[in-house]
Amino acid sequence: MTKGKAHLFDFDFTIADSIDEIVDLLINDLSIEQKVRYATLITPNAFQIVQYNKKENKYLKDFYRNSPIILPDGAPIVWLSKILKKENQIKHRLPGSDLFPVLWNKIKQEHITTTLVLTNESIASNFTNEYMLCNCLVPKIFSVDDTLYMKEFATMVAEKIINTNSKFLFLGISYPKQEILGIHICNILKEKGYKSKVWILLLGASFEFYFGMKKRAPSIVQKYGFEWLYRFIMEPQRLWKRYTIDNIIFIYLSIIEVFKKRNKIY
Repeated sequence: MTKGKAHLFDFDFTIADSIDEIVDLLINDLSIEQKVRYATLITPNAFQIVQYNKKENKYLKDFYRNSPIILPDGAPIVWLSKILKKENQIKHRLPGSDLFPVLWNKIKQEHITTTLVLTNESIASNFTNEYMLCNCLVPKIFSVDDTLYMKEFATMVAEKIINTNSKFLFLGISYPKQEILGIHICNILKEKGYKSKVWILLLGASFEFYFGMKKRAPSIVQKYGFEWLYRFIMEPQRLWKRYTIDNIIFIYLSIIEVFKKRNKIY
């Protein structure tokens, strides 16, 4: 059982003591009749909080802030929650890369049909070899401005979900492509009048970590919240802006959160 929500950065983060609680919630939810049939799960870190708060991304924030499950992936989000000493306090990181292997094992045990959107055919082959009830789709290399292709690909994904009665859709491409694609898929499922419950999980690089294609930080580094530093050391050219300029912006947004609490503006 989860322990409520913590409101930070206009998102209601799910509070839980463990990944197992989230997995149980997801699996049990499939059997509950609800009005919301296409539910999203996101796992924001500090970088994504910064991106969501940019003016051009307001529509993404407006859509995903309504996700039933929002997990705190980044340690700075947990730290800020503790600093604010709010009644509903985030106590643990709940990264997507920790969630996926536990949920995936449960999906295989329960024989649940699942669809995945992946970055390349190598990862897709690994999944299809491992589990016969998964359907993998790999988009071509595309720009975030290529709306036509994204809608075409989203239609392919939606049709795969409908034809196979998939209960989970995992999106594993980069921000903001997976976020935009997720909105298109939800809209298409709604337009087609699809009635079955589908959980749409935006998990980024979790699948590459799962198959060891990317190396995660040692567990002791993860425990103390410095996985971001390990990733920066591993990929400095790609991540330097994220962990310098974007971190400064995150600190600014955090200061705003502190003033919100002081003035009780929520």
